[in-house]
Amino acid sequence: MGNNVQFDGFTFNSKDIKNNQIFIFRFGIIHCVADSGVYGMLVEFPEKTTFHNDEWIHVNGELSSMYYQPFKKTIPVLKVQSWNYINKPSDEYVYRQY
Repeated sequence: MGNNVQFDGFTFNSKDIKNNQIFIFRFGIIHCVADSGVYGMLVEFPEKTTFHNDEWIHVNGELSSMYYQPFKKTIPVLKVQSWNYINKPSDEYVYRQY
């Protein structure tokens, strides 16, 4: 917590979050497409910012946490300090590094 984190991903809106929050996700593969899944985190912007689903962005901010009612758990949240739109990568997946 409190560390600076930056990453790229696609936007996903949810009805369970505030107007200035959005999920940023990536698809990951461990061995093959059959075991692929989505991962990412909730990001929070300093002011109301609107995104459509599936827009690719790069975010940079400070790692924090908050209680997320739908999961009934505390989850990580990135407090965004800067961001920009990026092009969709030629390969949307990330792979396990050995």
